[in-house]
Amino acid sequence: MILIEPVKDIVMEILLLICTNNEADIIFITGDIETIERHNVNEAIENVISYNELHEIQKNFISRIETILGTITCDRIVCGIRNKALIINLSSSEDKVKLFAAIVDMLENTLRATRKRKYLIHAPSDSACSSNIASNEKIDKDLNESDKEPFPMISLEDALKILAEVTNTSIDTRNSELVKLSDAYGRVLNEDVVSNCNMPSFRISTKHGYAMLASDGQKLRKLLNKEKSLSPISLQSGTCVWVDSGASIPDEATSVVHVNDTQMLESLTTDDVYIYIMAKPRHMQNIKPIGYDIAKEQVVVKKFTCIGPDEMAILAASGCKEVSVIEELRIGVLSIGDNLEEPGEALKPGYVHDINRITLISLLRHNGFSSLDLGIVNDKFPSIFEKIEKALRKVDILVTTGSVNDNDLLKTILKKHYGAKIHFGNIDIKPGKSTALATCTIGCKTKYLLCFSGNPLSAFTAAQVFLLPFVNKMCGYKFSAAIAPVCVNTRCLNKSFISHNHRRRLAWTHLQRPGEEESPIASNMDCNLFKDKLCNIIGSNTLLLLPKASENCKLMTEGCDELSGFFIDN
Repeated sequence: MILIEPVKDIVMEILLLICTNNEADIIFITGDIETIERHNVNEAIENVISYNELHEIQKNFISRIETILGTITCDRIVCGIRNKALIINLSSSEDKVKLFAAIVDMLENTLRATRKRKYLIHAPSDSACSSNIASNEKIDKDLNESDKEPFPMISLEDALKILAEVTNTSIDTRNSELVKLSDAYGRVLNEDVVSNCNMPSFRISTKHGYAMLASDGQKLRKLLNKEKSLSPISLQSGTCVWVDSGASIPDEATSVVHVNDTQMLESLTTDDVYIYIMAKPRHMQNIKPIGYDIAKEQVVVKKFTCIGPDEMAILAASGCKEVSVIEELRIGVLSIGDNLEEPGEALKPGYVHDINRITLISLLRHNGFSSLDLGIVNDKFPSIFEKIEKALRKVDILVTTGSVNDNDLLKTILKKHYGAKIHFGNIDIKPGKSTALATCTIGCKTKYLLCFSGNPLSAFTAAQVFLLPFVNKMCGYKFSAAIAPVCVNTRCLNKSFISHNHRRRLAWTHLQRPGEEESPIASNMDCNLFKDKLCNIIGSNTLLLLPKASENCKLMTEGCDELSGFFIDN
């Protein structure tokens, strides 16, 4: 057992050192400190502990300890497990002996769950000993059952591969619809489009000048149209016609001579005007033939192209009145949680504002997708089941945040009550470990679910990596994240990065390119080395993929070229 007197700048370093070297079974943090310092100690513990990697029984013990201590003191108490060490924050204004006495009976079984050893409590009687042995056997049984992970951890690369496979399979089965050309902007074509006509549909001049017969050579020609006229004029040898650039030319014309290569001569005896050709005309000079830009029956826009201003111009020029496009995706966003309140509303004790829903809806809108706001549902089975039942009848893709860990309700509801296939449910990254992709069938139609953590930073980060590629590919867009090696700026210690001990970490950063031949350089968005903050997304343009630490919380070294950056339009 080790007692730590909290000092803000060194608590985390001490905890990491003790836990790495397995120097203690229990670490108590004590002392009478100010509220702000107590908050920093709690944050230090949260940065060090590995909550998501714990078994359910371990989480239950931690929760019970925190609950018991919370009934004694009004101060927030944080406990956790790192490696095989139990960490408990007793730096409360309450009497430490009173706090310790309240949890002492739970410590041994919590340690058993932490180290998975068969510690026996010494009891004064055989009956009490038998009871403790039975309790120990139950704990061991529960731990063995919890070892069977229902959704195995997979790599980020495997998750993205599965995501691509699901979308590639789905895109071929998407429905299509005919829309007017005027309503086609932003939609994705479901088939190749061929031109209904030639463009140009008649021969046109590419210069201001005189249309004539090239075979007449370099000599005087009588001008047939002294005034502009839309009426067709028939050319004969020795004559010419004035044409504007882009105008039609007579059928007989085989050359257009630019006005700068001519000289106008007027007759002294008649009203006739003659044009002297100063440069020998060439066959088909300055003439654009029929179908030069677009030929009839030519494929002008290919399948799965997103229709933008350029495509609108081509389709209009090709004589298209309507086009076949992929049916628009119906996307819904739902927040799950017992303590969520709408942004702007007064917060009840223990409640937080629902950041995720408005953030993900805005992210989708920023990238050209509309979505349905499905509101908030409490984290109870009947409520979640009823809400999902209604949502899946309205939308093609349901995006959820909250209740997605293996011990939460969502995956169980999807699997057992909707027969959903969970394509993945645990990913070897931080944040975003509990991200899940699932599919199920409602009314003979496949529905897709992307489920994210309730943590705002985790949800927003995972949405960049998984949600945007998913909806883009489902719509037929050619979309892939730009991934490139980057270097890390560690000249300033408090601007460097720290890897996670068990998983690869996605960190928000601002990427700068110092020179054409040099790799981009990433700098941390905040002075907090150990934990990303939601405000770090402001001003960032890249997600940095950090490798797992070879040593606990290893700092990234200057010029490290093993890192990858996901470039985000944020």
